[in-house]
Amino acid sequence: MPQAGSPSAAASAPAGLTIPTDLAIPADLLVVGRVSGTYGIRGWIRIDPVSAPPESVLLGARRWWLRRTASPAEPGLVAQARAGQAQAVAPRCLDIERVRVHTDALVAKPVGIETREAAALLKGEQVLVSRADFPPGEEGEFYWADLIGCQVVNPAQEALGEVFAVEDHGAHPVLRLRQPDSAERMIPFVSAFILQVDLDGRRILADWQTDY
Repeated sequence: MPQAGSPSAAASAPAGLTIPTDLAIPADLLVVGRVSGTYGIRGWIRIDPVSAPPESVLLGARRWWLRRTASPAEPGLVAQARAGQAQAVAPRCLDIERVRVHTDALVAKPVGIETREAAALLKGEQVLVSRADFPPGEEGEFYWADLIGCQVVNPAQEALGEVFAVEDHGAHPVLRLRQPDSAERMIPFVSAFILQVDLDGRRILADWQTDY
């Protein structure tokens, strides 16, 4: 992976997407949205966040990281593996002047992007932020990204799998689990089935049978 300040990282960056030589790429980047297009003619971009726009961490974060991907993110995917695990494309830093909710999306004005044409170059980019920039959650609330990698067991201590994604298709969030030599499993993330979440121990207790 190209490192911060390397020629290969800087050469691939559109206007306004530069990485200072003294700025390290955070190791805790998480995918939180995707640039879906432009907004207006003065360099604003439109972002589809993975969570509801008024709840997006992008409203508070002023340093974003963008990464080009080969294809758009899977519809409904609201949490993914941590940024460096699946792809080798180095993200580029993007500082944000302003960001706000606009209908069912977010719109933002990046530093150094002043025209619609420059903003259009960012369409399709994944938007990532450091986990350290997330605001603290309320008691009993969890960032879905933090559930990735948790091991899920039932009250009989039978292993159900590891969370690799969280999806929301409207009714409620759903944990997607995988386990070696076993079919993928999906468990609704609702109190009727999720009995306990231990983020420190990376463990979730679920009222779910192995044959479901």
